[in-house]
Amino acid sequence: MLRLRFALLLGVGLGCSTTTTQSPVSTADSTGNTVADAGADAADAQANLPPRICKTPGALGIPTFTDVSAAMNLGSTADTFSVGSAIEAADVDGDGFADLFVAAVTSHRQITDPNWAGKPLHFLLMNRADPAHPGQRKFVDTTAESGLLATRDGKGNRGWGLANLGDLNNDGHVDAVLCPSDEVTSAAAAPEDACDAMLGDGQGHFSLAPTSELNKKAFWVPGSVLLDYDRDGFLDFWPSTVAHWPYNPADPNIPPTLFRGDGTGAFTNVSKDVGLPTKDGTLAKGTQWRHVFGNVACDLDGDGDDDMVFASYGREECQAWLNDGGQFSEVGHQLGLDHDDRVDYSDDVSFRCFCAANPTDKHCQPMPPAPGVSCVDAFGAGSGPYFRGWMPGITDQAYSLGGNYFSFACGDIDDDGDMDLLSATIVHGDVGSAADPSELILNPGDGSKFTRPGNVATGLDRPEKGVYWNHGESMAVMVDVDLDGLKDVMWTQTGAYGPTDTASLFQQQVDGTFVRIDDQAGLITKDIRNYGVPAWIDIDGDGDLDLVSSTNYAASKGEVVRPWLIALRNDQAQQQNLVRIHLDGGATPAGQSGGVNRSAIGARVRVTAGGRTQTHVVMGGYGHGNAQHDLMLTVGLGAACDIDAIEVRWPDSQGTVSNYKDIRANRDVTLTFGSPTVVYGTKAY
Repeated sequence: MLRLRFALLLGVGLGCSTTTTQSPVSTADSTGNTVADAGADAADAQANLPPRICKTPGALGIPTFTDVSAAMNLGSTADTFSVGSAIEAADVDGDGFADLFVAAVTSHRQITDPNWAGKPLHFLLMNRADPAHPGQRKFVDTTAESGLLATRDGKGNRGWGLANLGDLNNDGHVDAVLCPSDEVTSAAAAPEDACDAMLGDGQGHFSLAPTSELNKKAFWVPGSVLLDYDRDGFLDFWPSTVAHWPYNPADPNIPPTLFRGDGTGAFTNVSKDVGLPTKDGTLAKGTQWRHVFGNVACDLDGDGDDDMVFASYGREECQAWLNDGGQFSEVGHQLGLDHDDRVDYSDDVSFRCFCAANPTDKHCQPMPPAPGVSCVDAFGAGSGPYFRGWMPGITDQAYSLGGNYFSFACGDIDDDGDMDLLSATIVHGDVGSAADPSELILNPGDGSKFTRPGNVATGLDRPEKGVYWNHGESMAVMVDVDLDGLKDVMWTQTGAYGPTDTASLFQQQVDGTFVRIDDQAGLITKDIRNYGVPAWIDIDGDGDLDLVSSTNYAASKGEVVRPWLIALRNDQAQQQNLVRIHLDGGATPAGQSGGVNRSAIGARVRVTAGGRTQTHVVMGGYGHGNAQHDLMLTVGLGAACDIDAIEVRWPDSQGTVSNYKDIRANRDVTLTFGSPTVVYGTKAY
């Protein structure tokens, strides 16, 4: 099959300034201080480049992974760390290694389950040198001294379910926004701590940010995003929100909500000001607030500012909010992102059961085939006489024929320069072909409707037979696992269906199709099958991406066990050429605006090497449970030893574009907004 290609985006927006450099260079000495070649001209810069490193990879095969959980002080034998369902990663102490924020099972301060009572539930795990084994690393629990457990009431033992990591006050240090991830069922069971911002000191310690509207009220946050929606240089916060959740009426309806950051760690609710709906509506009119189980900031139209995509659960229509100068309009249907075009419900078992019981109903003309299974309580007591239930005039409408979406991942999967999407949904066999599967959704780049080539065409198909099966995928990841320069696909599971759920990893081929490799790669074993929210980071400093995640089931026996953290070392990708890119937005002081947030979240980076250009974006978390894989970009180059160009489109008010030429590969490089200098780290890969 030919590589899937679509038209390039038409420009990068209005008002963009361009800075072209010839890569003046500086390097960092062994103490970590910067030694700059100030004033060097282009010729001197070229002469002072670090030594060229060129790897000659062998034939690209299936990458393999080794379980190093015990060596990294994780795993089922390390009881302190035997937890983990949401994991976010960033380098909070500036040592070049990503550290981990971990939340287990619940975001409450305490839990009464006897299996968990008295056990720690929330962690900061710092990646540090192992003094007992020189040259090796391990994760160290520094939660108690980190300050992350501080609370507004002074009692401490903060609970959180997910974290977003980025520099909120532009002081050069990673900060955090912590939120509850539990649904509110009653006042007694509600999460005790609302979302809150914690300011970091660059040494792994945090303190509460100023009180603001962010921490005014606790509500369920299934996922969340840091972004700079108005490109004023300060990070903003957009949580997923849930309304009309049918299983716990005590949970209030939360509308779409956006908090604007002011550069101090304080936030203001600007939802009404930016055009988000403050009045609830109906699904039939497309105006009802949704079950938003995950969201992602993604520049869908290529104009330089982040748009927002909602993953809506319950077969509701997803939404896409287009950002135009800080004002949002909903365009999900126009872009084909609300649901797919498969709306034929004739093979839905619930519909067939309804017609078997109501053969003269007008909706059953012509009469569909018999359901072929018992229609009474097929999914347990109380599920009703018609399988999952069928409501004429409601469940046969397009707004009820979408998918059970949990997440979207955003990235340029096909190297055509625009942002594509990868969905993660739950699909049940009895629902039939109208239910939206997890799949690639490709951006044509010209503002028209996104396309869905289908899992059969792309190789992402996982065929099932019969009625009683589920694909319970909750998180989608685009990640270049083998560093060949092509993004691969990972889906992780909810764990809701026991050990039958497995994570899946697909390797992208040169023709743009995918081959499933998780079993051969060693990601699926008798004890490791179901993953929570994964973090793809370099845990051992060899340049490639390793996997840190959690597993919820002992699949060999099918019994539920306490989840534990796992670390799987990537054994082969470091044989490829690569570059690790750190973007520094510079300092935009509070009270000023128009610069770049210090973490450069929202920046688009295009790397040209070996005749191919690939696009990466710095992201501030996304998806259900919130995936964040480090603010440092790891770019695989395959057999290409030299980087012809790096183009950075910064997320400032002008959409500034910087160009860097002739960059050495197999190094860490730092690119700073407003500076033409490429700063190389001393470490080589």
